[in-house]
Amino acid sequence: MIRMMRNISVRLWLTVLFAVPAGFYFMPWISRSGSGPGMMGFFFFFSGMCYGCISLLMHLAGTRMIQKRIQEAEVWEQAGIPARAEKKYLQAVRIYDSFLLSPILSKKITSKITRALARFALTFDRKYGDFSRAVQEYLASAPHDEAVATLWLQQLCRDKLVTTQDQALLTRLARYHSGNPGLLGLLTRIFLDSRRMDFTARQIYAQVMEDPGLKHRFQKNIEALTGTPPEPIPSVYKKPVQKRREKRETTEKISEAPPAAAWIWQSIPGWAGRTRNCVAAAYRATGAFSGRLDTVIGRQTQWRFYLKAGFMGVLCVGMAVFIYHTISYLKTPEPVAKTEIVIKERVPKPFTIQVAAYLADTHAREYVALLTRQGVDARIKKTTAGGKTWYLIHVSEFETRKTAATYGNQLKSEHIIEEFFVTNKE
Repeated sequence: MIRMMRNISVRLWLTVLFAVPAGFYFMPWISRSGSGPGMMGFFFFFSGMCYGCISLLMHLAGTRMIQKRIQEAEVWEQAGIPARAEKKYLQAVRIYDSFLLSPILSKKITSKITRALARFALTFDRKYGDFSRAVQEYLASAPHDEAVATLWLQQLCRDKLVTTQDQALLTRLARYHSGNPGLLGLLTRIFLDSRRMDFTARQIYAQVMEDPGLKHRFQKNIEALTGTPPEPIPSVYKKPVQKRREKRETTEKISEAPPAAAWIWQSIPGWAGRTRNCVAAAYRATGAFSGRLDTVIGRQTQWRFYLKAGFMGVLCVGMAVFIYHTISYLKTPEPVAKTEIVIKERVPKPFTIQVAAYLADTHAREYVALLTRQGVDARIKKTTAGGKTWYLIHVSEFETRKTAATYGNQLKSEHIIEEFFVTNKE
């Protein structure tokens, strides 16, 4: 829960930093289509989009960084340097514990990092900190992983030290792998060493006595602990719970159904009870998932975190209130009064000066580019004469021939052009 609060607060703060300036930047365009409520809706929609994009980008970046650290650690493992591998795994843990990953989308990467930590801890005998917690949490969430379960049970057999938390996990593995001969021997040895006599242990002892390959190894120890040979397990215990439940439901369906009205009236309490159980199960699952996230990468949290999260939350709420009051006072702009448009008469400029003529279009364009670089307003006029196409170079426009000639002499004196003559523009 603490990790989720931290991630949400950081994302809200980044959303405020990016969405508020961008929202005010786009506000003039939005104000044309609506007044206060429309702009408020746009701003909150835009903020939600920013929050989603920021969360997705941060999660993708964090996932990529964690996967890279895990791959590097596996390379160091294969190279036979566990110290370097441990360093990379701890870096991946620190990234996981940061604010990058989304608490909702991190289920897959959580399973991956816990399995990597558990496998490394059991292979290279790391029994402290994040590694020991990763073993417990991974096997609790994935008891079907036979390889990791075997490594953990072998470690317990060597250490001969079983805690209360280990006993709960052993019970879970015993129920899941009760039909696996390889794990059944390890479970029996641990149960006998810890002198367990509960229902789960008795089931394991009874299954061992039914297996010829295991019976000769553990028969004396089991009889010494229980006093008498354990009775065989009834067939009902060997069937999965789901199959027994389906059988019971099938039997109930076969029985004669009551009248429709009575059946509806009788089914109301059952539906209410099932709905209540579903809600309770969802609540417990959510709490268990959040607890696994906090336990895997557990960090001792002090009061400073709550102070920072509360301070950032107050700032976000204050910013939202400020934006609401700012936008609520914005009104639809009044229509602009019509003004008379004064059209000025353009003075005709019928003359220009011709400075060159070419038969090739490329030469004409090169000369115009040269004149343009020198600050001269030059352009090309295409014409046909004597059966050929000519590209005439005209410079500027003038009201009289005198002003045109004056400008041409000026360009000639500055050695920009060599010759010219005044001609009509058209």
